Formats: sequence, C-alpha cells, structure tokens
Amino acid sequence: MVVINLGYTSPINRPGQSPVLTQAQVYARLELKVRQATSFVPLIAQCTVISEETNTDTGGSRVVTREVQFRAGAGPRADGGPVREVCMHFAPARIDFCQDNGTTIGNYVTLGPGGEPHGLFLTFVFMWRYPAVAAGSEQALKLEAVHKDTAKSSVEATIEGTRQLVAQGEIA
Repeated sequence: MVVINLGYTSPINRPGQSPVLTQAQVYARLELKVRQATSFVPLIAQCTVISEETNTDTGGSRVVTREVQFRAGAGPRADGGPVREVCMHFAPARIDFCQDNGTTIGNYVTLGPGGEPHGLFLTFVFMWRYPAVAAGSEQALKLEAVHKDTAKSSVEATIEGTRQLVAQGEIA
C-alpha cells in the first residue's frame, strides 16, 4: 500500500491583484465547495449532501456528510463507485474532508507575517491512500507526480474562482 502525503500553499493576494480577498470571503468559497463540489472540482461529476449537523464537541462546528461521484478514472475507488466524505468546518480557517477509504484533505485559510490582506494564504494538504499500489513502484511515483500538479492547480483555481465570485458580487 502507498500513502501519498503532500500539500501546497499559495498567497491569496499577490501585488496588483483585484479584488483583494479577505479570509471570510475565501472561507465562504470553501463552504460553497462542500455543497456544490461539481462547480469547483472538475474531477467530481456529482455531489449529494446526505446530512448536516452541529458538533458541540468541537465548539459548534458544522459537519456535512456528502456522497461524491468522481468522473471515470479520477476517483479513489478502483470500481469507480461513489465516495462518502465527512466535511468538518472550523470557521474561519479550515475545512477537513475525510473520505470513507481513509483519504483526508485539509483546506486552510491562514495568516502569515503580514496579516490580512497581503499575508493571507491558502493551503491544501492531502493524504491519499492507495491500498492496491505498492510503495516505491512506478505507479506510486506517477500518482505522486499527478497529485502534486492537482494540489497546485486546486489551490490556484480556488483563489481565482473566489476572486471571480467576489467581483461578480456572489460572495460579499
């Protein structure tokens, strides 16, 4: 079995970019992504919210359980079947996605030395589990390379998508 752990971080507000985004706006986009995954994650073909509850053990965080169907060949299941994800919200900084196969994905909106708005960063951290792939194999190396590209493009697309939604007035 191979487990691929990696992450990618990008500044949210580079010099000259407009509109300048806030932590609240980026977090609002992440919340939308939980419910409307097909609009934000090209690899997901279908997303159905199964339940939503408040977890009092974590200070009232929202927990959304959803079922996602990945496009052919894109998902974690060899049989192409749907994946159940539990999405735990920790406003205003983080949403964790835990898949039924043990894969986890964390989306973090963080502050760096400059504070808001120019010291604001978006980080996605992934732990992908592939029980049928041998560690160190050629397939494992290919998967890691693909996931590095996916991590970078996911972060950058989320930032730019947020900027578009803010510019269009869909996120205040």
